[in-house]
Amino acid sequence: MKKNNLIKILSVISVLALSVSISACNGDNENEDSEGSVSSFSEESTENEDTESSDTVSEIKKETSKSEEDTGPIPEIEDPTPDNYGETVNGVFVYNDVAYELFYGSEEMAEEYAHTISDIKTALGDKVRVYNVVAPTHVGVDLPDKFDDLCSSQETYLNKIVNSYTADVIGVNTYNKIVHHRNEYLYFNSDHHWTALGAYYAYRAFTNAAGIEPVELKNLNEDKIEGFIGSFATFSGLDTLKEDYVTYYTTDNDIDCTLYDEYGGNPQDYMLIHSYAEGSNSYGVFLGGDQPLVVTKNNKGNGKKIAVVKESYGNAFSPFIAYTYSEAHFIDFRYANINLKSYLEENGIDEVIFFNNAMASATEANLDSLRSLVGNE
Repeated sequence: MKKNNLIKILSVISVLALSVSISACNGDNENEDSEGSVSSFSEESTENEDTESSDTVSEIKKETSKSEEDTGPIPEIEDPTPDNYGETVNGVFVYNDVAYELFYGSEEMAEEYAHTISDIKTALGDKVRVYNVVAPTHVGVDLPDKFDDLCSSQETYLNKIVNSYTADVIGVNTYNKIVHHRNEYLYFNSDHHWTALGAYYAYRAFTNAAGIEPVELKNLNEDKIEGFIGSFATFSGLDTLKEDYVTYYTTDNDIDCTLYDEYGGNPQDYMLIHSYAEGSNSYGVFLGGDQPLVVTKNNKGNGKKIAVVKESYGNAFSPFIAYTYSEAHFIDFRYANINLKSYLEENGIDEVIFFNNAMASATEANLDSLRSLVGNE
């Protein structure tokens, strides 16, 4: 594996420059997360309860760790060019005309992220049920085994997060769900984000953990934006990456959507799905891109309210939550300037999903932004 070691040395240097560039251009600090042991529980009625006992959350966690929807064999990764060890171009690792961002998250980083979410849960109090969803990025799902020494294992990293909470956080580890579908179009070839299908499998991991009825893809309307040219194509300067397209899903239900500024003011009528997005901005079909605060109301939702505290991977995840919940508040923690506890109390919200990709969760600046939501920087 001498070739791999050489690639790794070069990649460690170049990927740092790439991450900074992506952050500057897209507002993203992607080091995001996944799904390892998915849980399922029957949610007990809490309408007349002021607090949630730790025993209840413990039982949820037990069910989460032992109930997995995907238990069959994981598809093998196809490797049509076994003698090809890829190349790093301007900080982008390219293999078979597909671009990846290499991942170097450590177990210490996983623990720090888990403790950050735990501290926020403690600050929010016993009345708020907190879910943490971390999505694996492309490099953690379908690179052949010969590249194992190029970067850290996201499976190990994500499992470490799930096992490191110090408060009653319900961890939704999406890794198991994702890898069981890894031969599908879950990630873009030319961009650091994932597809709506990848986000849907993470959504199914969440609904399984939360014990709620999911929206089925077959009951949604599917459409597609052709000709997506993503961030990796821009940074690598390559025009040989495999072609991408952006699939999105809509519902026939009436979804009321409002955009707010970073302080939660200046409400404006808005759209959940921006079907006019095109070219390099095609991923902006979801929520119109990175917005500080978007609120949706669904007249045929499940009667519940929820807040999703997220970065850009959560944009593709958000429509499925909007199609499920009667009221959903999508907060981009990188741009919102609110006190989360006060915001939840003022809006009568007692469920929160913290959503990050593995790369974002291993980025210190993102942890600082998360902490600032509860006044702990």
